[in-house]
Amino acid sequence: MATQQLPRGRPPRFQHVTGLDDEQLSDLVAAVHAVIGPWQAPTGRRKALGLYMAVVVVLFYLRRNNSQQVEAELFGCSQPTISRYLTCLEPVIGRCLEQVEAEAARDRAGSTLIVDGFLVPTGERAHTKGLFSGKRHACGVNVQAVADLRGHLVDFGEPMHGSMHDARAFGESGIAKRYAAHAEPDGPGLLGDKGYVGCGIITPVKKPDYRPLTPAEGWYNRQINRRRSAGERAIAHAVNWKILDTGYRRPLRLLGRTLRCVLALEIYRRQGFNPFE
Repeated sequence: MATQQLPRGRPPRFQHVTGLDDEQLSDLVAAVHAVIGPWQAPTGRRKALGLYMAVVVVLFYLRRNNSQQVEAELFGCSQPTISRYLTCLEPVIGRCLEQVEAEAARDRAGSTLIVDGFLVPTGERAHTKGLFSGKRHACGVNVQAVADLRGHLVDFGEPMHGSMHDARAFGESGIAKRYAAHAEPDGPGLLGDKGYVGCGIITPVKKPDYRPLTPAEGWYNRQINRRRSAGERAIAHAVNWKILDTGYRRPLRLLGRTLRCVLALEIYRRQGFNPFE
């Protein structure tokens, strides 16, 4: 069963551990069970944890970014078991929530959106150059995030090297192509900060060297910045999944998959899209 090895008595609560309420977590476990089939083999050695707790392990890792050794001690299994569950279940969770991403994109097709970049810390990696961000004084990858004016996350671009400027990352991460219609003169609009000047989106006016900003330009910048704050709020919610905030330790080739999984989980958690109804 998908819910084996649950504590007896009252239903378990893992909201602060996983970021999902009880109903969201139960629906997600049921969806994972529907995709992968029976978790425990009918014969042979049994898995250390039931499916419910295995999904909790993966969400706990993404949400809190504890080391796998710490998680192993907390859940009463071995570190290789934690690693296997992450490898096995993270892509399945992302697949179960793909519809959530699609629904969010369709819902915002005619809405003004905001793009901004943030750094996912990775530390120095052997044989990988260009990770150091001079702007943020840390090694990591540049992730372009798209949000709406309510502060809800909509999309992530592909991870770029941390040394890459936001304007270049905007184009190479795929965000510019996916949201080209928003940047059209008759489109719903795409906002960015001054780092995106020249990218064809709406940005504040830069102060010329030879004069101060006019009152009209100052007013225009304030209107844009007031709206852009929603994008910063969406990123703040995204990095509550500490895997994106306190240091990504897994192989960089898996980071794109982790980003899509976290994106889908954050949309599922906050925005009321339920693909299981």
